[in-house]
Amino acid sequence: MPINIANSSNRDAVVAAEALNPKRVIRYIDKKGRPVSTRKLLKTDVDHDLSELLKKDKKLDKVADSLIKGDPEIDMESFGMFLSDMSRVYVTKKGIIHLVEEIEVTYNADGTERKRQTRKKEQQNMNGEFPMRWTGKFIKKQEAAHRFVFTNKKQLVHINGLTFDFLFEMAKDLAERDALLLVRGGEKGNEPLVMNRGGKPYNAFLEGRVRDDSYCLILHLSNMELKKPKGPTEGSASQNA
Repeated sequence: MPINIANSSNRDAVVAAEALNPKRVIRYIDKKGRPVSTRKLLKTDVDHDLSELLKKDKKLDKVADSLIKGDPEIDMESFGMFLSDMSRVYVTKKGIIHLVEEIEVTYNADGTERKRQTRKKEQQNMNGEFPMRWTGKFIKKQEAAHRFVFTNKKQLVHINGLTFDFLFEMAKDLAERDALLLVRGGEKGNEPLVMNRGGKPYNAFLEGRVRDDSYCLILHLSNMELKKPKGPTEGSASQNA
């Protein structure tokens, strides 16, 4: 995915972001050493579940008799078929839902509901008119690991020789500081990053590593901050005593 990013000198460039998917070389075999793989099979469909059988036989006893006499719950032509390229859909008794109104619900610490509102679908801001910007706010790596929950990460990569030099200098600067840099988006450079329309807003922290003439820039994404619970106040402590 192409993105636009600016460095501390307000120079900006179009680079690319790739998902980090570490690959593990694992092979599954059976008792005879033959390779095996996981496949998804069709087990049942809505036309053969219990609710449909009750429409025909009305009572559970009659459904049981039908199951003993035959296989009304099985479609011999489709059951057991391999499934691939599936998409999730939401279904009601009236059929597939095409338009869904999403509601955001906020809860208090005790689990009670604080408020609810229609979910706002923000526009993505990683590949737009305004580049992602350095905020100048650095945080040591060890401190960041204890303060934030990182749920995703992207690797920034160059697309030509010019952007290689651009990103290498960024990675070198961050590596020398041994810190993560808060990166923001938007016109004023004060908004969390949104990777796609309607996606979650993330606080993004850029990490840089260098080795000889190679570099690695990792954009760590977090939407949750760890906070230490407040201890008992002096008044409550004296009352408990």
